[in-house]
Amino acid sequence: MVKKGENRDKESIISTSHLVPDGPTLTIHPLATQDGAIVKVEPPRSPSNPSISHVPCDIVLVIDVSGSMSSEAPAPTLDSDGNPSHEDFGLSILDLTKHAARTILETLDEGDRMGIVTFSTDVQVVQPLLPMDNIRKELARSNIESMKHDRSTNLWGGITAGLKLFENTTDTGRVSAVMVLTDGKPNHMCPHRGYVPKLREMFPLPATIHTFGFGYTIRSGLLKSIAEIGGGNYAFIPDAGMVGTVFIHAVAHLQSTYATRCTLELTTPKSIRLRTTVGKTLHEEMATIGKYNKLTINIGNLQYGQSRDLYLQNASDEGQKINFDSSEKEAPVRADLTYSLMRAPSYVELVTQDLLIHSELPDADIAYHKSRSMICDFLASCFDLKADGEYGAPKGVDLKQFEAALQKLIAEIPAQHFGDPRNQSLMQDLVGESPAGQVSLALSRKDYFDRWGRHYFLSLWNAHVKQLCNSFKDPGPLMYNNDSPLFARCRDALDRTFDDLPPPKPTHIPRPQPNYVPGPPISAPVSMRSYRSRMVPCFSASSSVLLSDGQEVPVCKLREGASVRTPLGSRRVVAILRTPVRRVLMCRAGELLVTPWHPIRNEDGRWVFPADVTAERVRYSGAVYSVLLQKDDNVAAHAVKVGGVWGVTFGHGLVTGSDDVRAHPFFGDYAKVLKSLESLGLGRNGVKTCSGVQRDVIGGLICGFRRAHGTRVPRS
Repeated sequence: MVKKGENRDKESIISTSHLVPDGPTLTIHPLATQDGAIVKVEPPRSPSNPSISHVPCDIVLVIDVSGSMSSEAPAPTLDSDGNPSHEDFGLSILDLTKHAARTILETLDEGDRMGIVTFSTDVQVVQPLLPMDNIRKELARSNIESMKHDRSTNLWGGITAGLKLFENTTDTGRVSAVMVLTDGKPNHMCPHRGYVPKLREMFPLPATIHTFGFGYTIRSGLLKSIAEIGGGNYAFIPDAGMVGTVFIHAVAHLQSTYATRCTLELTTPKSIRLRTTVGKTLHEEMATIGKYNKLTINIGNLQYGQSRDLYLQNASDEGQKINFDSSEKEAPVRADLTYSLMRAPSYVELVTQDLLIHSELPDADIAYHKSRSMICDFLASCFDLKADGEYGAPKGVDLKQFEAALQKLIAEIPAQHFGDPRNQSLMQDLVGESPAGQVSLALSRKDYFDRWGRHYFLSLWNAHVKQLCNSFKDPGPLMYNNDSPLFARCRDALDRTFDDLPPPKPTHIPRPQPNYVPGPPISAPVSMRSYRSRMVPCFSASSSVLLSDGQEVPVCKLREGASVRTPLGSRRVVAILRTPVRRVLMCRAGELLVTPWHPIRNEDGRWVFPADVTAERVRYSGAVYSVLLQKDDNVAAHAVKVGGVWGVTFGHGLVTGSDDVRAHPFFGDYAKVLKSLESLGLGRNGVKTCSGVQRDVIGGLICGFRRAHGTRVPRS
């Protein structure tokens, strides 16, 4: 153990190659091309204490309560033609934000603290940082519920008030974070010199700042800059369906944090000038000290099980990529990783490496990290960095310039030559079939880029730079945090809590919709799972179902009394539901054509939605079919193999209180499904025909099947 310094920011900094038993691993991997290197920072996969539920946190919620937060927030869904639609439960943006706040609250315990600040024209400290024991959690619930919308948007006041709650709370052993959510542009008490310069004056900040922009009228470049200078993350929430998943992932990252205040310093001879490759940044510092160049990179927080991998290039004085000088006997580089375990002292891991001795990293790994950096650099190129530190879209730039740059990236990116999931996920981000391929889609039309693309690019850029899974949506970021059991546990716990908490009380009375009849006042949805739009589950007519004797027949030929194969053996068919459709959007999974939200079993045994795991989409006209098997209390007995894929059937028994994607208050209830099928009238050979679904006039959720009256059913 070697003391690096007696004092730095009032903390001793200690070299700890062997001091911390489960310390991070720091390695440098020079490339065979002799023009760069990949630096890998690898924290432990899991905490040394396997029973830990989450890392203790101090979280201050800073919530915009300006007038626009009272806007309606209908749940996104798809109509019968597969087109985007909405279900309106009378909830506002603030209602959903409250629900997300309650979700965070319910996963905290006495080892955590929570504070709440609201901002509009004025700023109000609703709750100081308090330990979340049972008594104070009840107080926090009341404080969350009391939040009401007001007038203007004093973002700066909200941020500074949130940071002030951390005064005199250093060295707590907890992860400190300010989480800021806003749906608009700040228009009151903005610092005249800019947010970034003012935040720099406050260094060192007592907590990281994480920003969340809801909707399409946000000043996303500012939110990205605030998060970056604040050592946190920025995420774009385009609609109500993304509120839950974005907050859930953000808090799961905090709760699975291994180290904070992580900084990487690279020292090389003057002849070597290493530079980062992920685009412009507010934090990188390059300095020449005597005979050496020093590059300092602020890494931020590290999560258990997720490495940070930095692809660095050697650059000339003009910034062009050049090779290392091979005439030299060696090209040494020293890396110092400074980090905190949320308590004093801070520690330093250090390693040296000759850059002329290339590493044995697999080609696919090198391609992946190069490709990830190339994507980040492209996304960054779509924005200017203003003098005050705020990102903004360049003025006067034709979108065709960005399209041309994207096509050049696609033609040159190394990931295209590798078939592993990580490299392919990057390609899917760029050019995958919908719902992937959002980068290409955003640049396909100017109104797309102006409305949502520019906000989305900043969010995707942040996710790839920080190597963070920020939602369930994009293929690339979904690759991150996969090797962290603690992150998975925290995310799943938050996910269950979001779904299972009683829904918020509606603020609005939704406008009448077609096929609705007047009823009692609107109430909240039965479950917040409704805010992850799901359609009625069905198979296409020609998809083959496996019978118990090993034969396969098209599902449209299935009849009452037939014996089919299930994961638990043979089971009898009680009824078949046939629904005529025209040009509905369906997913192809192997030989199966299935509606996007019909749960299927993945190769690893997990139940998933086709929309989340398949890339191919098909417009289908004809009839789609669903199946009800004989009653069985074991949920595993309610599945059939269709097109070689296990698909769930009606009445499986999972209705609420589960993180299983099969759970549904109607489709999972055997008695309700059977009763509704019987109401459709007589059907030939047990095959019933419906014209769609009925919805509860009180909650708006699916509650039955709608009888077909003279409906012409397309021939199967």
